[in-house]
Amino acid sequence: MATLAPVVFFLLPLLILPGVVFYYDVTPKVAILLVATGTSLFLVRENGRGLRALLSTRSGRLFTILLGCQLGSLILSTILSTDARLSLGGTNWRRYGLITQLALALFALVLAGSFTLNPGMLARSLRAFAWAGCIAAVYGILQYAGWDPLLPPASYHAGEGEFTIVRPPATLGHAGYFSTFLLYALFAACALWEKSRWLSRCACVLIPIAILLSGTRAALLGLLAGLIALVVLTRPPLRAVAIAAVVAISCVGILLVTPAGDRLKARIHWSAEDVRGGARLLLWRDSLNMGFAHWPAGTGLETFGNAFPAWQSRELARQYPDFYHESPHNLFLDALTAQGLLGLLVWLGLCGLPLAYIRNDPALGAGFLAAFLSLQFTSLTVPTALALLIFAAALVRGRRVHVPDLDLPRLRPVAIGFGLALLLAGVWIVVPDQRLQAMKTDLDAGRGDEATAAYQQALRCAWPGGSADAYYSRRIAALGRWPEALAAGRRALTSVEDRQNAFYNLATIQAAVNNPAGVEVSLKGAVQVAPNWFKPHWMLARLYALQGRNAEAEREATDAADLAAGRYPEVAETLANIRHSQALIK
Repeated sequence: MATLAPVVFFLLPLLILPGVVFYYDVTPKVAILLVATGTSLFLVRENGRGLRALLSTRSGRLFTILLGCQLGSLILSTILSTDARLSLGGTNWRRYGLITQLALALFALVLAGSFTLNPGMLARSLRAFAWAGCIAAVYGILQYAGWDPLLPPASYHAGEGEFTIVRPPATLGHAGYFSTFLLYALFAACALWEKSRWLSRCACVLIPIAILLSGTRAALLGLLAGLIALVVLTRPPLRAVAIAAVVAISCVGILLVTPAGDRLKARIHWSAEDVRGGARLLLWRDSLNMGFAHWPAGTGLETFGNAFPAWQSRELARQYPDFYHESPHNLFLDALTAQGLLGLLVWLGLCGLPLAYIRNDPALGAGFLAAFLSLQFTSLTVPTALALLIFAAALVRGRRVHVPDLDLPRLRPVAIGFGLALLLAGVWIVVPDQRLQAMKTDLDAGRGDEATAAYQQALRCAWPGGSADAYYSRRIAALGRWPEALAAGRRALTSVEDRQNAFYNLATIQAAVNNPAGVEVSLKGAVQVAPNWFKPHWMLARLYALQGRNAEAEREATDAADLAAGRYPEVAETLANIRHSQALIK
């Protein structure tokens, strides 16, 4: 573990494989976690000693109990899930299903024991976090400056002209996940202030700059709270604090008055016009209603994208008419909606326990607090979830104790069996993704036969989670291969994490092959899944108008226009045309 843990903490947040695997910023990270956890379970004797050391302290016992309750809650919510396949393997955007979360919990338990036995291992792990943070920060800064050799800049640019903003994701997939991870890395570097002076000082310069340039308000709030907590806990000289604050404020001011700060100023402009944080307040309210309705065990891990549209209020739909909500963007609401009341209570404990021991290590405690606050406005992903649990394990560790070697003959086969299963899962998750990337390459080159063959290979070894059926159906339809597009579109109705989009996608394909009945059935399916999404109502109105079903057309067009809330002139135009046609008939 002394070598494995630092390697994992360094590689996991940094590894992306664009052009190699389809979900290039998610799959490699999950694969590393699965392989690392599986490998760690082979160390039965060492893990036994660590577990006994962990259980010898009150905080360690509480942490172990909480992780055990978490495992039970995860399994229960998967068994009772509204979509067991999604809950088992996870969605495409984060692969955070039962398999991944079990690996996270087991790895955290193993590491908590190892940190108790070997404090030096914690220092090496924190050093790996800090190095990963520095490298990711440099990459994010370069992305902001306009240089990116790996990812298309358009994927993280928004707006036009002087109001164009850049929110660099670095290697973490999104600016929010990137900046939240940087909080862990920054305070890990602060914990190494006396042990790794050069590294810690570089991190304390690069990482705050990268967080600022990411434009993530949640992370900036967490950064401010973490720094205040660190000052309160360590009580540094007031003069040093004042100098650091003046330097930081001056650097931000200089940046904002130079051309390099134009895109940051655009982000500030956007934020000033959106002080409520976008859809979050209404999203939280509707998510809370959904969570209370499914309080015993939630709707299941990773099922939010399919379950929430039925609970989305008309008010939220009208304010953000064409927006897909993949999660509640809140740590506790995510737990409540996915796992129910037990899952929420477990996460309250997993976050509250480390905060109770914040004085054990002020730097790590401040970092945990900073990330905890940031996660009230964003979603957990594998890198941020791993860091959260590792910081928690570090904070609850007790004093080093002498523990004799333990030979656990009864648990050895179980541990090795789980280890082998996780190793195989780590390989399994990569194989279909590699074939999906081959499919994409062939589609980009217009090679339909080769793309179909690659996709069929991916289906034969598919990971039990969200599928790429909807994507494939759209792309293969563009090549005029309608039977394959229809088959994939129909599969997507039960295999994707956003069924309303799958129904809508199938309707467009049915329209292309001139099947009005199929179009109507598909659009009605989309309305049933997402009753307050304006698009299927709008398309139904146009279909009914073409068929001369004027009363139905007006009803659907009226609903669509109300839900679109004036954001899309073409929707209002459809309603006006339908009413005009009816007036002419009369």
